[in-house]
Amino acid sequence: MRPNTTHRRASSPACSPRTSSSTEARCLRPSPRPVPRPTDRNSSLDDDRPQTTVGELGERALIDRVAPRFGPPAGGEVWSGDDTALFPAPEGELLFTTDLMVEDVDFRTSYSNGFDVGWKLIAANASDIAAMGGRPWRAVASVAVRPETEVAFVDDLASGMAALCRKLDLGLVGGDFSSGREISASVAMIGIAGEGGPVLRNGARVGDALCVTGTLGGAAGGLLVLEEGIDADGSEDREALVAASQRPRPRVAEGRVLAGYARAMIDLSDGLAVDLGHLAEASGVGCEIDLDAMPLNRSLTWLCDRRLDTDPVALAVTGGEDFELLLSLDASDLSEARARVGELGTTLTQIGVVTGGPARIGDRDLDEWRAAGWQHLHNR
Repeated sequence: MRPNTTHRRASSPACSPRTSSSTEARCLRPSPRPVPRPTDRNSSLDDDRPQTTVGELGERALIDRVAPRFGPPAGGEVWSGDDTALFPAPEGELLFTTDLMVEDVDFRTSYSNGFDVGWKLIAANASDIAAMGGRPWRAVASVAVRPETEVAFVDDLASGMAALCRKLDLGLVGGDFSSGREISASVAMIGIAGEGGPVLRNGARVGDALCVTGTLGGAAGGLLVLEEGIDADGSEDREALVAASQRPRPRVAEGRVLAGYARAMIDLSDGLAVDLGHLAEASGVGCEIDLDAMPLNRSLTWLCDRRLDTDPVALAVTGGEDFELLLSLDASDLSEARARVGELGTTLTQIGVVTGGPARIGDRDLDEWRAAGWQHLHNR
């Protein structure tokens, strides 16, 4: 049975209750036609740089070209250029995560340029660190490309990674290049836990408030825009959705603040339904989620006006890669936590409560929603 998609915010009257499979899943599919590129997103798809390939340049020259983008190493450290990176071990608990992005599974070069891919890869890893209440510290990257891949794509990929590394004060200390049948890139990242220690998924208690940072559904909406070539010259809403999909902002500062309040926390990479299920199972609890309380990305109204069978609530619940934080906390701490996060310019919205019964979203079991969400190796 598919999730009930009749629930929606009153602000989106143009949205039909019908929900297509493309609305509910992160799984990519062939784009029906070329997608126009925004003009302000560092595109390498239509630029006039010399079209040198990585095969013509070679691995050593490619490393020498890319490494300087990540700046000089911190004092006393060795980054790219030796057999391993070298840096002193920080005090406290370390967090270690990795993420992999594969062409035509996690991105398409028909609408994602190298900058998009590099940025998003760093964001995905940093979001995992944020969900533990930590701060990203050091990382390494590995990239496989076809020999005929243009150097411009790799230039932009490195620039995208470097741009977000600078924002996060994160050192990318080395990596590796190889060749492959499709483009793939992975990052392994070390983070440092906060003073109170990391926040795990298993601490939610019955009666806790369940809250999310920011808004939901924007990344899934942006993917629909790109996959289906929905055009709107100069539309701020279109650009906002595309940015949510291609340039997500990991909630690192928010995670460090919320670590002082959260009993359990997880980032929303695979979608609310899937990741809520992870938190509930780890904590051994159930939940009740109020669909009317869902903080929907406001630009979804624009999308619904142009794609009438789009259900914004389904995008928010089953769409992935919003990279917001979902947490449980004592209800008595909610006002203070909301105010603290608000100082960062971010909202904190209660969407439900932790219960001792079954996990439910609206009037449906959580598992019915999870079946429509993204799960690697299941969704193709």
